[in-house]
Amino acid sequence: MSALVTPGNLRSTLAVTRSLGRRGIPVTVADERPRSLAGASRYCQEAIRVPSPATAGPAFVHEIHEIVARGSHRVIIPTDDVALMLLAEARSRFDGLAGFPFPDREAIQLAHDKSVLISLAEEEGIPVPRTVLVHDPADLTEAIRWVGFPAVVKPRLSRFHRGGEWVRGGGPHYVSTVGELEAACRTIHETVPLPLVQEYIPGEGRGVFLLMNHGKVRAAFAHRRVREKPPSGGVSVVSESVALDPRLLAYSQQLLAALKWHGVAMVEFKHDRRDGRAKLLEINGRFWGSLQLAVDAGIDFPYLLYRMAVDGDIEPALTYREGIRLRWWLGDLDCLLLQFRDGSRLRALVEFLKSNGNATRGEVFRWDDPVPGIAELSQYTDHIVRGLARRVAGLRHQE
Repeated sequence: MSALVTPGNLRSTLAVTRSLGRRGIPVTVADERPRSLAGASRYCQEAIRVPSPATAGPAFVHEIHEIVARGSHRVIIPTDDVALMLLAEARSRFDGLAGFPFPDREAIQLAHDKSVLISLAEEEGIPVPRTVLVHDPADLTEAIRWVGFPAVVKPRLSRFHRGGEWVRGGGPHYVSTVGELEAACRTIHETVPLPLVQEYIPGEGRGVFLLMNHGKVRAAFAHRRVREKPPSGGVSVVSESVALDPRLLAYSQQLLAALKWHGVAMVEFKHDRRDGRAKLLEINGRFWGSLQLAVDAGIDFPYLLYRMAVDGDIEPALTYREGIRLRWWLGDLDCLLLQFRDGSRLRALVEFLKSNGNATRGEVFRWDDPVPGIAELSQYTDHIVRGLARRVAGLRHQE
């Protein structure tokens, strides 16, 4: 009774490893790096190095298959988009070897393509931002007319397969002029064809986190983002468990049922302060960065997913503790530095130093499992040192 989790250097993978390991389930962590966050955990039974899924997809799938074939792993859990897509495409190779409690390839593609997802949501009557898919320059005129300014330009896919590799789509571009709109579309199109232009929605991001069994809800959770990196909107660095919004839960269930979704998903909305409506932004079809918060609050998604894969179904889990907070310390430090750069120094420093109470828990560093936190700090400082070295080398080259 064991699980194989990949890749290993994500905070979500660390949360999966801790969840299953604490329940006595042996965990193997597979990653392209010799050392990873999850691989450093005391709850990781074995850390294995595998080819990069982003640059050597076939070799990655082959190696995962070999590991599973010679081991006793009952369940395979991919925790990023590329590993999920590659293993979903190769699902038949693992039949009879291990459970793979995730959707089929077609459902994943539909969910991850934001342009397709927005169209599906509109068909289902779910509110969405005003959106234009840019095929050619004529669509920019339509975007200006329909979306207006300010606007958000974003890739329709977070990862795109091009030239034998999976490239990152990059983050959103916030634009306020025609020139900025045109430049952002060109930049994104060079990486991921056909960018999206969406209206800018002022308001708070809200997520619904679900475990589905072939379109039926088996677990649900919600949190609010207290602080994000970057501050304009991104990954949560401080988050808090909150009550499920029945309307957002219904929207999420309706959308995932239409996709016949199986496994975990994060359905992301933004609450529009202008009209009070929550509007769909995207679906992430794998474990999310702040997964540890749900586990701390009482919805142990990794274990529930594992049990569902082994037993076929589980009893629904819909109740949890509200007001629990999670803090990703190094992410919060990055957020502080970004705010310093933008001039919001005093307020940002006060918020960073303010105590969040006994209900706040560190995401990566934990006293009962400290090594991943030390490993993350080592990676963080190494990144800073390398960046400074490149900057110094650049200044010397200019001289």
